[in-house]
Order: sequence, then structure tokens, then C-alpha cells
Amino acid sequence: MAQAEIRTSAAERDEAVAALGVHLSNGRLDIDEYEERCGRATTARTCGDLEVLFTDLPAPHPDLSSATPVQLVQKTGQLVGPPRRRGKDLVETPASRALEVVAGMAFLVGLPAAILLTIFLGQWWVFIPVGVVLMVAGGASEAAKKQAG
Repeated sequence: MAQAEIRTSAAERDEAVAALGVHLSNGRLDIDEYEERCGRATTARTCGDLEVLFTDLPAPHPDLSSATPVQLVQKTGQLVGPPRRRGKDLVETPASRALEVVAGMAFLVGLPAAILLTIFLGQWWVFIPVGVVLMVAGGASEAAKKQAG
């Protein structure tokens, strides 16, 4: 299947209208031609329908690179994409490192303290805040990491 025959998404049509707006504001399109092209962009069904609107215009153009055919098809007929590499594209930030230290301290100090307080004083409830700190700081440290690149 050729790139021009792939169906467009609503986001791609919206991006095309926004790009046409840039060309209108730069004076490359007059208002009538802008309205006509926007009408065609909003009713476009394929990438080819959108691409033809920009053949005589310089950048910006809508990004249609995500509309590529998926080559992998499972035996069941379901489309599959490339495997996701969860977590491998993330890099640590100062905030994620600090939250990891908090989680580590809760584990190394809080957990033994909770055990001792439970054994000697019967204060079993100390496990609750220690567990909450471990879960919140551990999860927040992953959330504080940012995308690489």
C-alpha cells in the first residue's frame, strides 16, 4: 500500500489546517484559497489528499510520517507495531535521584525501625507510613525521569 493511499487521522487533518494558517499569515495564500484548502483538508481521507494541498508551498507541511503501513501482521490478522522499550529511553534527573535516596532510606532505616518498634513496643502501625513512603517515593522517582534525547 502506498503512503498516499493511507487514511489520515483527525490530528493530521488539524495539523494540515494549522500549517495552512501559517501560509495564510505569511501571505502565501489569500483568504479564498485558504478557505478552499482548509475545506479540502478537513474532508481529506488519505495522506495523498493532504499532500496535494502543499505541493506548491514551502514548509511547514503536516507531518504524515506516522501514517506508514505496518508491515508486521500476526497470524490472527491483528496489526502489531514495533516492540516497546519501556524504561530504556528514560534518563535520571536530580529529582529522580533524590526520590530514590528517600525510598532507599525508608527501606534501610524505616523498615528495621518498624520491626523493632513492633517487637519491643507493639507499635505495628509504623509499617503503614514506611510502606507508603516506599511506594510513593519509588513510583515518583520513576515518574521524575525524563525521555532521552
